Amino acid sequence: MGPVRPSRENLMTTRRALLAGAPAGLLAAQSAFAPSALADVLKGDGGDVEALERLMVETLDEELGDRAVARRLAALITEAGFRWEYPAFPVREADSVVAYSFGYRSKTGKVDANTGLSDGAETPEPGPVNALLADAVQAIARVRKVRVYAQWEIAQVLAAKHGMQDVVPIHPTIGPDGKVVYLSTDGVAKAIVAHAGSAQALGKVAVVGHRDHVKRCVLTSQANGMTAAVAREVPLPVVYDPQSAQPWTRRRDAYLLTDLTAQLSMIRNRVIAEL
Repeated sequence: MGPVRPSRENLMTTRRALLAGAPAGLLAAQSAFAPSALADVLKGDGGDVEALERLMVETLDEELGDRAVARRLAALITEAGFRWEYPAFPVREADSVVAYSFGYRSKTGKVDANTGLSDGAETPEPGPVNALLADAVQAIARVRKVRVYAQWEIAQVLAAKHGMQDVVPIHPTIGPDGKVVYLSTDGVAKAIVAHAGSAQALGKVAVVGHRDHVKRCVLTSQANGMTAAVAREVPLPVVYDPQSAQPWTRRRDAYLLTDLTAQLSMIRNRVIAEL
């Protein structure tokens, strides 16, 4: 069964919080829209996202001539592209922490698109964003004794900076061809469940991830059976590292497009599974 959409009062952040970190040019772009049907729709009842979804239904219905399909597509597009909130619970309720990394640094600054790993025989470095994610993990651990599972980039900082030695690190795997495979978000979740023995063994999971990644981290954790949300009291980083080895994690617009594509892929797989 897929994850249940959290109630609005249980959401940690708002659209306003997301927009606060958006590029100024993106926010300024709204002035390029002349008064139109969009303005009329936005005057209707409901929030801005709901109004936008209604406009998408009308537009898709006109384009496709099928209102039922228009409604379904508009709902799915809205879910992936216009709702970036995530469920949260009090940090004191956490039994485990699952921490997903966000980029890393390498001497070359290049990455193999097939593996997600930097080229050459160099030793990758966690980078500043993963250091901030490690701080978030440590903040949870100060309040609550939890089991910590973290991708290697975060686990390395937890050991070196915070002296946390009992962290379970999740490393890339070796594929059938002998090549290193960088784990996807889903791959990390599966590896953690396998290590724990079952998703139930993790108890209530506090997910740590980059602000723009964490919604998908929670959804992916839930899809792998975890009872997962974000620790409400612990802020998550929204900064980007222009020196990250993974180009899609260097700038916010590039990453949000990447995450949107990944969310749509998850929805596509869910829809096909229903068939």
